[in-house]
Amino acid sequence: MSLIRIAFTGLQMVILLLVQSCQGNDIKLVTDQKPVSEIILPEQASPLEKKSASILQEYVRRITGATLPIQTVPSQNIAHLIYVGSAATRVGQFIEPLKAEGYEIDVRGGNIYLYGGSGKGLLYGVYELIEKQFGARKYDQGPALIPHSRDLGLPAGLHMRYEPVLLYRESYYPSSADPEYLDWHHLHRFEDLWGLWGHSFFKIIPPERNFREHPEYFSWVNGHRQPSQLCLSNPDVLRQAIAYFERATAANPDAIYWSIAPMDGAGYCTCEKCARVDAEEGGPQGSLIRFVNAVAAYFPDQLFTTLAYGYSAEATKHTRPGKNVYVMLSTINSTRHLPVATNPDAVSFRRQLSEWSKLTPNLLLWDYTTDFSAYLSPFPMYDHYVANIRYFQTHGIKGIFEQGSGETLGDMSAYASYIQAKALWDPSLKLDEVQDDFFKGYYGTAAHSIKNYIGQLISARNETQARLGIYDQPFAHRSDYLALDKISSYRQALKEAADAVAGSPELEHKIKTLSLGLEYVELEQAKAYGIQAGGYLEKLREGTWRVKPGWNVRVKSFVSDAQKAGAITLSETGGPLPDYLASWTAILDNPYRPSLILGAKASFSNPFIEDYPANGSATLTDGISGGTDYSYNWLLFAGGMVKIDIPIGRDILPASIQTDFLFDPSHYLFLPEKISVEGSIDGNNYFPIGSHRLDNNVPSDMKARVQTVDCTLKSKQLLRYLRVAIWFPAELPEWFNGSRHRKPLMAIDELSLE
Repeated sequence: MSLIRIAFTGLQMVILLLVQSCQGNDIKLVTDQKPVSEIILPEQASPLEKKSASILQEYVRRITGATLPIQTVPSQNIAHLIYVGSAATRVGQFIEPLKAEGYEIDVRGGNIYLYGGSGKGLLYGVYELIEKQFGARKYDQGPALIPHSRDLGLPAGLHMRYEPVLLYRESYYPSSADPEYLDWHHLHRFEDLWGLWGHSFFKIIPPERNFREHPEYFSWVNGHRQPSQLCLSNPDVLRQAIAYFERATAANPDAIYWSIAPMDGAGYCTCEKCARVDAEEGGPQGSLIRFVNAVAAYFPDQLFTTLAYGYSAEATKHTRPGKNVYVMLSTINSTRHLPVATNPDAVSFRRQLSEWSKLTPNLLLWDYTTDFSAYLSPFPMYDHYVANIRYFQTHGIKGIFEQGSGETLGDMSAYASYIQAKALWDPSLKLDEVQDDFFKGYYGTAAHSIKNYIGQLISARNETQARLGIYDQPFAHRSDYLALDKISSYRQALKEAADAVAGSPELEHKIKTLSLGLEYVELEQAKAYGIQAGGYLEKLREGTWRVKPGWNVRVKSFVSDAQKAGAITLSETGGPLPDYLASWTAILDNPYRPSLILGAKASFSNPFIEDYPANGSATLTDGISGGTDYSYNWLLFAGGMVKIDIPIGRDILPASIQTDFLFDPSHYLFLPEKISVEGSIDGNNYFPIGSHRLDNNVPSDMKARVQTVDCTLKSKQLLRYLRVAIWFPAELPEWFNGSRHRKPLMAIDELSLE
């Protein structure tokens, strides 16, 4: 027997014995592995009633080895009967009607009565019985963990009743791909409830089929129509939407909700009619709510949802959402290091929630509990899951979508999903009790070490005052909770966990899976550290570096282990795991950019933006090139011009200089207009040695890309100092179609001299 089975069986047998001793174990289901009770279904049992009875029968069999008969008519000489669904209603005493998805379990008169409200309430009640009374657990998408006993019973007088306070509950992690996990923990999936979900404008009116012939259906932005959003004041758009939902609702009559929501991004319509409505309502949420209301009024028996997100986050000033319209708020702009109730970064969200709640009782929430730029990276908001869900529920939210890492492996994803599921069902739960049960049941003898591990992460988060953003790269936290010394401490905690479960392959795999997060952090941070401690390079001789031995094997092992553990991708915008390996292969094939100024320290006439410090003054000459992620190894500048001074330390006669810039309009990063290069012998008197002017044509592709500018130098004399002056636009270019509420930025990475 494996260690996990030993640990689990011991724990659950204690629970089972305590349960069966409570109030007297008067109602026997199984005695000495023989059934002494029957499950009774109505003659015309529904599919849900049949499934509920079958699940109950199956788990009694797994626990005891005995199979309870499922009957429609009780056998003679059976002392105890388990009435399920309408069979219980028919013979039982009158009970107060249950709300949607609620359940009631009543033990009286020697029999057991299982009732359920609408939806899956009956099935949920069966799983509650299996967990809370029989001691089984379903910690992740794997098989349930089962205690074993020759006898099984329920205390006389047992009464369990619960009605969920949230009508929609979803925690989006790998575990949610398991249908039984969803039923066991009473979770939903948006595809089961929504006929149309999320950012839906272009599903209703696709621009690829409509924009050429009907540009008037789409947004008027910066003086012309563009397919960024819909023009919601156009009556033809309303007619098209109504026609779409006539078809869609007829094709999917079981769907509960239908989304009418903007695409993810800016570019809302500013035509005269839309602008007039938005002025009246305090922003572009005005034309959105009026449009959704108009569609919803045409379908009074359907429920519609829309998003209070991005430019539509603020509440309307006058128009109330219709009675059959649900508004789904978003917490996207909040950080995660503090609970939402007290987080200063959540002030706007709390105000928006308050203002929307004055307009409608129909509020849903789209929350985020992962780092979308680094799914595996430790993201220590573990102590806030329950508090946040409780806050949302007590402040009027009726349904919650907790967006985690989705189908791919994420940091502590089994734990996160389990805790969130329990809190979504019952926000009043005690975190310590549920957490301890999870650690003991899931990690067995490593429970204490794992609790220590997440405790260290939380303490480090607090001590370093780290701010957790949902788009943070691991190197963004290399000076706080993911500093090298702290990672070493976390590694020790996980080593202790691994030692505690040595000999149990199942538990060893779980600890190894958990360790992937730290390995990913170290690999990612190594890209930025370069030649420094923690980097992937080491000095071979002056001006020459090499990759540390074994680095290629380390990357391959990480990718292989991550795939085995269930990782599909490592970030929201990343490709499959083989792409990660390919990216590292490309780095290791060309590990750094040779340069005459490699390792020199630069100074700047204007400071770079402190939120993205990279390697500070060494960033531009560290030999490590940045990619298309502006938060990694780039220095960002605001303003129209920056001068960069670099002391070389010896006499050189350079031939050319290369400078990298990041073009990423979606993040307001643009290319420079002009570059000039000067040299000096004494650091005081500079002379021109080169220049380059970039064209200002409208780019054909708006995707993020690295632009390398190569400038040939014309100096015929030696120099010891270099000055590079870079001019870039002080205003957004005319061709830019996004929101113009911000100034342009410039990102500079490597300066290399040949």
